[in-house]
Amino acid sequence: MGKVRPASIKRLAYQIFQQYYDRVSLDYAQNKKLVLEVSTTRAKHLLNRVSGYLTKLAKRYKAPEVAAQAKA
Repeated sequence: MGKVRPASIKRLAYQIFQQYYDRVSLDYAQNKKLVLEVSTTRAKHLLNRVSGYLTKLAKRYKAPEVAAQAKA
């Protein structure tokens, strides 16, 4: 079974993913820096959880694009 995340974490991650799509990467550390830069939240555990979910979203939606570009 998967991990359950609060809706607030998912909402914030989706907003960052949509607004900063070109800056979101498949790397957790880079996403953590992005979340720290654009978010008003300073709670460490929330930043880490949002960064992790943002990385998961990037792997789900951006990874197929990267693979398709590599083949072309």
